[in-house]
Amino acid sequence: MNCVRFSRRALLGTGGLGLVACCVAGSHPSPSTSAVASPPGAGPSNPFDALYESSFRLTPLSDDPINTIARPERSTGLSDALIDPTYGTRLYRATAVAEGEGGRMRHEYSRRQAFNADASRYLAQDGKGFWHLYDATTFGYLRKLPDLAGDCEPLWHPGEPNRLYFTERNGGMVWWLLDVETGTKEQAFDFTGQTPWPGATSFWTKGEGTFSADGKVLGLMATSYDATAQRNTCHGLLALDLENKTVIGTLDASAFPVPGAFPDHISTAPSGTYVVPSWLAGEGGTVAYSTNFTQSRQLLDGSEHSDLALGPDRRDLLVVADYGKGQIASIDVATGERNDLHTLYPIDGEAYAVHISGQAFGAPGWAVISTYGDSAGHNSQTPAPAIRAEYRKVWLLELTPGGRALNVAHIRADWDHVDGDTYFLEPQASASRDLSRIIFATNFGGGEINSYVIGLPSVFA
Repeated sequence: MNCVRFSRRALLGTGGLGLVACCVAGSHPSPSTSAVASPPGAGPSNPFDALYESSFRLTPLSDDPINTIARPERSTGLSDALIDPTYGTRLYRATAVAEGEGGRMRHEYSRRQAFNADASRYLAQDGKGFWHLYDATTFGYLRKLPDLAGDCEPLWHPGEPNRLYFTERNGGMVWWLLDVETGTKEQAFDFTGQTPWPGATSFWTKGEGTFSADGKVLGLMATSYDATAQRNTCHGLLALDLENKTVIGTLDASAFPVPGAFPDHISTAPSGTYVVPSWLAGEGGTVAYSTNFTQSRQLLDGSEHSDLALGPDRRDLLVVADYGKGQIASIDVATGERNDLHTLYPIDGEAYAVHISGQAFGAPGWAVISTYGDSAGHNSQTPAPAIRAEYRKVWLLELTPGGRALNVAHIRADWDHVDGDTYFLEPQASASRDLSRIIFATNFGGGEINSYVIGLPSVFA
C-alpha cells in the first residue's frame, strides 16, 4: 500500500469508533447534535462577486495539464489578478520575501486562519520567525508586529477584525489580546496558579489549534521543557473559557490513553463542545473530549493531516486524510459516524500528500484541500509521471457522502528549484471564514517561497 505522510511537528521540533469513560467512572457521552453559535454578524459583501461573471462556477475535479505561465508581479489590488488559465479563478501574489527576513514570507498553516474576522487583513511569517500584517484588499504590506515571535500561536478574534490573540514563542503562562492597528495589548488570561500543574510553563496548542467558531473556547496542552535533559513534558490538557476567563476542565497526563504521551497537537471543535487532542498511532490516536473531560470518544487510531470543520448541518466534523483506509474522510465528533469522501489512491500504486482546512466556519459543508508530494510505483517515482485530477492543486471538497470535489487552481510549485527549506513549499492552503479567500504557498515555477491568494465569488458551485 502506498502511503504518503509528512509531519509538521517533526520539522518544528518541539479506527474503531467507540465510547470510553474518562476520569469519571461509568460516564459515557451520548450522541447529540453539535449546536454552534452563528458566526458574528455579516461583514462586508464579497468583493469578488463584482469581479466574476454571474455565470461563473467551479468545475468538477479533473486531470488537466498545468500550463507554464510567468510568475505574476506583486499584486496591488483586487483588480490586479492573474486569471488561472484552466479554471478561471483570480490569483494574487500576496507577499514578497523582501518584506521580511530569512528568505521566505508566507502564511502559517492550513489549520490556522491567516485572515481576520472580516477578511480585511492577513498574517504572514518570515524566515526569521517574525510576523507581518497585510491588507487583504490592496495586498499591501502594513507592518511588522513586534510583540509576536516564532510559534506564538496568533489567533484572530472571530468578531473583532483588529484583535489578535497570541502567547509567547512555543507557549507561555500568559495569553495576550493585541489591537493590530493601534499596537495596544491587554492580558487575556494568566495561567499562573490556575491549573493543577505548577511545573507547567507553556500553555499552547503546539501550533495547530484554533478556537471554537465563536472564539469562546480554546483547548490547550500544558507543557514544560527541561533544557538540561533536552526533554519535553506534557503535564495535561485543559479547556479555557476566554469569555469568562475560567478553566472549564482539565485532564492530567496520567489519564491519557497512554499515560504521559506527548500529543502531536490539540484543537477545539467549532461548536466549543469538545477539545480534540491527537497522539501518534500507538500513543492514543485522535480523541474527542467533552470540555470538562468527563466523556471521550475515539475518532481515529492515529494522527494524520486533518482539520475540524462544520458540516452542512453545522455539526462538528473531523476531516482527515486516513492513509490506512486510503480515504479523505469525515468523522462526526458527537456520534463517531464516518463517511469516506474521496480516495487518496486514485490509481493503484499512486498516492498524494494533502493538507485540509476546515476554517471556513461561515461556509459550512466545505473543506479546502491542497495537494503535493504525489508519487507512483508505490513511491518509486516522485513526482508521479501522470497528473491526476487531485494532484498539485487547491480544490474544494463538499462534506457530504458523494459530495462534489471542485477545481480551484494549480499551485505551480517547482520542487527542483527552491530557495530554502522545501517543507515551506508545501501549499498548506487555508480558508478565510467566509471562503471568499484561500491562501496557499508556492514558489510559482521556482525560487523564493511566498503566499498567494485565490479570490472566490459567493456562489462558486
